[in-house]
Amino acid sequence: MKYDSQIAELKNLLPTAKNILITLPTGADIDKLAAGLSLFLTLEAAGKQVSIASDDNILVGQAHLFGVDHVQKTLPTTEGGNLTLVLEGVAASDNTVPALEKLDWFAENNNLNLVFHVTSGQTFQPAKIVPKYQGSGFNLIFTVGAVNLNALGNVYTGNTAAFSGTHIVNVDTQTANTSFGQTNVLDSSASCLSEVMVNLLQDLSFAMDADTASNLLAGIFASTANLTNEKVSADAYMAVANCLRVGGRKPQAQVSSGQVGPAYDLSALIPKTPVQPQSQMVSGFTVPPVIMDAGDHGASAVNSAPTMTVQAGGSPEERPAGEGVISETVEPEWLTPKIFKGTSLG
Repeated sequence: MKYDSQIAELKNLLPTAKNILITLPTGADIDKLAAGLSLFLTLEAAGKQVSIASDDNILVGQAHLFGVDHVQKTLPTTEGGNLTLVLEGVAASDNTVPALEKLDWFAENNNLNLVFHVTSGQTFQPAKIVPKYQGSGFNLIFTVGAVNLNALGNVYTGNTAAFSGTHIVNVDTQTANTSFGQTNVLDSSASCLSEVMVNLLQDLSFAMDADTASNLLAGIFASTANLTNEKVSADAYMAVANCLRVGGRKPQAQVSSGQVGPAYDLSALIPKTPVQPQSQMVSGFTVPPVIMDAGDHGASAVNSAPTMTVQAGGSPEERPAGEGVISETVEPEWLTPKIFKGTSLG
C-alpha cells in the first residue's frame, strides 16, 4: 500500500461519510480532471452522495471523459451543517453590538422564537436577515491538484464557510503544495496525478470499473506524452497495467501541451521478421537456383546464362513498345541446375 500511512485517519472517516465534495483548481488539465472524475465515479458507485465542482468551463478536449457532465460551477445545496442567521447592519465598525444586551430563545407552537434584548435607548433594527448553513453539510472535501485553497477560485473564495471545520483531503503532486489539508496525499515523484489516484483508490480498497480506469489512462497518457516523459517509472507502468486489467481503454489520441498526437503504440518495439526470398515462377515452372563455382584459382564466376524476359500476361496494347514476348514453351535443359567452373588464366 503506497499511501497507507498518509490516509490512516481517512480510512476511519470514509465509512460514515455520506456527503462528499470533490473540488478542482482553476485551469485544470486532462490529468487533474480525469483524476477528480475517477474519484467521483468510484465514490458514487460506493453509495456516497458525492459532488464535483470546478470554477472553469469544460473544454472540448476534455468532453470525452466519463462523468464530465456532473461537474458543477457552484456548490450544491446540501442538508445539515450549522444554521447561522446573519443580521445585516446591526454591528458597529469594531464588530461590537452596543444595542444588544442579550439573546434568549424559546419554543412555542412548533416554532423557535429568538428574543433580542435591546439596550435601553438604543435602536436594534437589522436591514436584512439572511439564513446560512455553516459547513454546508459536507463530511469530507477532496481537493485534487490544488496547490492551496485559493487555487480553487470561486469554489473556495465564494464558499469559505463550507470549508471551515470540514475535513479536507489534499491530493497533489506539486512540490509547492502548502499541505493545507487535514489529510495530505502528496507525491511529487509520481509521473502525474492520475497515477497517484490509481494507488489511492487501491489503498482505500475501492474497486475501479472500466469507465474509471479509462479516465485514469487518459490522464496518464496525456500528462506523460504517451509514457515518454522522464518521470515515468515502474509505478506508472504498473498503474497502466492495473487500469487495463479492469477493462480500461487506452485513448486513441492524446492532447499534450495543446498538441494532438497518436496513442502509445507498442508495435514499434516488436522486431521485424526478415522476408525470405521467394522462388520465381516462369509460366507455371519453378526456376531452380543457379549454382556458381569459382574454380581452382578462385576467379570470380560470372553468370553467363541468357537473360530471359517474361511478359506476365496482358494484351499487346498493355505491353511497352518494342518489348519482346518469348514463348511459353521452355526448353528442358533450362530447368536443370547449371554449374559454371572457372578456367585457368594463362
